[in-house]
Amino acid sequence: MPTSPLPRRAPEVYDFEGDGDAAREWLDTAYGTSFRLGGRLGTVRHHRADHGAIAFDHLTIDARFTIDSDPVPALVVVDLLHGSSEYTRDHVTDRLRDGDSVVLSGWEMPFTGSSDALEVRDTVFTAEALTSAVEDVVPDHPGEHLTFTSYVPHSPAAGARWRATVDLLSTGFPGAEAPLARSHASRLLGHTLLHTFANNVVDPSAVPRGVDASDATPSTVRRALRFIEEHADEDVTVARLAQACGVTPRALQYAFRRHLGCTPMACLRRVRLDLVRQALRDGSALNVGEVAVRYGFFNPGRFAAGYRQAFHENPRDTLSRSHS
Repeated sequence: MPTSPLPRRAPEVYDFEGDGDAAREWLDTAYGTSFRLGGRLGTVRHHRADHGAIAFDHLTIDARFTIDSDPVPALVVVDLLHGSSEYTRDHVTDRLRDGDSVVLSGWEMPFTGSSDALEVRDTVFTAEALTSAVEDVVPDHPGEHLTFTSYVPHSPAAGARWRATVDLLSTGFPGAEAPLARSHASRLLGHTLLHTFANNVVDPSAVPRGVDASDATPSTVRRALRFIEEHADEDVTVARLAQACGVTPRALQYAFRRHLGCTPMACLRRVRLDLVRQALRDGSALNVGEVAVRYGFFNPGRFAAGYRQAFHENPRDTLSRSHS
């Protein structure tokens, strides 16, 4: 595990737009490595919201390019928003299209790959953030020995839960004036990572044991997110979710508001929308209406509006791409 954070720039939020050698130099500096990007590269747009232990990036590169990268001194998880990508590290190749997530780089992990018309959201973890998450889950596990046995989510629902959590935290991450809330948010994201991508610390598919009776804590949110992942296609109510977490419905509502800035049902809807998108994209849905109803969306107009807001396209466009 790296012991130093990524290079930091001031202010916490910053942007870049450019091309050619200037873009290559910017990305190498921003991620603290040598990417050795090949190809025309096109226009590069990079926006970073840096929260210390966690950073959220939005990156677009509007051309086909190759990459032959040294390790990044942090862990980078990529959510591919549009385009296609292929990455190889540790002799494992993962091919992504829009809607996929992957652990891209970290530790002593050089990688190669290629992308075409890339638009991604990157979640960047420093060693500090991941060590705290590992210590919470397995107190006696040496955090620097964290390794991943798979770089993609262990299930479609786990991927949907990961992306929903990042959606919510990236838009409302606590500021430096609230250090305890910021620490809770970092640990919640770290726990979600550990329970999404198979690793040597936890079994991501295992059902959590024990109940934390302290009500509106990050652990309550973590248990609720796991339940949502496992039961997204069922009739889940606030009462059922609270019962599964061992807290009152009021405590559950407060925990989500406090740590994710939304209601439990809003989070459930976001996970379900992601699962609809995956079904439309991979061809397992016969039509839009069928898969929408499967995940509890019975009002076509409201469903379509929510889908457009989440993914910036109509559900029929996603389905059409899967057939092309």
